[in-house]
Amino acid sequence: MERLFKGEAYRSYRHRYKQFKMSIVVPDCLVQELRGCKLLALPQSAAKVLELAKNPENGPPELAIPISADPGLMAQILKFANSSFFGFRHKITAVQMALSLICMRTIKNFVLWNAVFAMLPNPKVGPFVLRMVLQDALRRGVFCKVYASYFQGIEPEEIFVVGLFQDIAVPILAQNRPIEYEKFLNNLVTSRQRLSKLENASFGWSHADAGAFLVQEWGLGEDFAQLIQEHVSDDFIDSGVGNPVTSAAILKLSSILPSACDADWLEADKFMEWFQKLAGKLNATGKKLPNPAEIFVTCDAQFEDMLLVTKTTPPQLSLTNHLQKYNESF
Repeated sequence: MERLFKGEAYRSYRHRYKQFKMSIVVPDCLVQELRGCKLLALPQSAAKVLELAKNPENGPPELAIPISADPGLMAQILKFANSSFFGFRHKITAVQMALSLICMRTIKNFVLWNAVFAMLPNPKVGPFVLRMVLQDALRRGVFCKVYASYFQGIEPEEIFVVGLFQDIAVPILAQNRPIEYEKFLNNLVTSRQRLSKLENASFGWSHADAGAFLVQEWGLGEDFAQLIQEHVSDDFIDSGVGNPVTSAAILKLSSILPSACDADWLEADKFMEWFQKLAGKLNATGKKLPNPAEIFVTCDAQFEDMLLVTKTTPPQLSLTNHLQKYNESF
């Protein structure tokens, strides 16, 4: 995958990772900057769970060992299992019971994003609020999961985690470069430009490139990294019904949802255009055509469940609220 980086005269190179035999173009300066942060190493318990989950022969007994050895992680998983997100009738009191009742992939993904978000810095940079970053991550991840469930060939649980991590590098970059990011964040509304465009104009790279590098370091694979790196691209999909819907299209659609800090949905028109392209492909298969209102009601409900699990306060406006405001503007 080739890319050209503009801006400062930084040397870019093809960074190779022996374990996955993959290559993602990342500027050398960005690699060095990220290697200096503390987020490259996951907690030992989380890393062990992810390693065990790669082997399909491992099941609840094997995964229960590293989870049980970490009281904090064990408590989080039991809380997750007993949340309204699953709605089990009886209280789950043992990790192995939770692992037996919940999809292993779901537990693996929960361990991953719980570990990563617990390590994120909270930089004191202008209008930056880490809580809103977490709100956006959860809501975009839930949207990806809900919308992907309508299409064949896309695993909702996997696209959920990609949706969660699409902007994972922003807090790290804001902490490393507080002056630049204070300027970027203050200009987002007035300039009506996307953060990635402001970053590329100044650095020649964006938080999408940084995020791609980070997920590679965590061993999440080339496809995951490529989705993260390209989610800010304005290139969408061909509207022809013969082309399959891809995870990339759903991820890009999620990236233009309103942010938790937004009073107005600045990219609503683009969202509606892209949504119709995807919906048209679904309609061609003979399935029920979802509309944004239906999708958003489901997303809001699942988002609220996730907020309870993570003890995150809700944003002022739900997706349904934003859609109502948008429809009333006509």
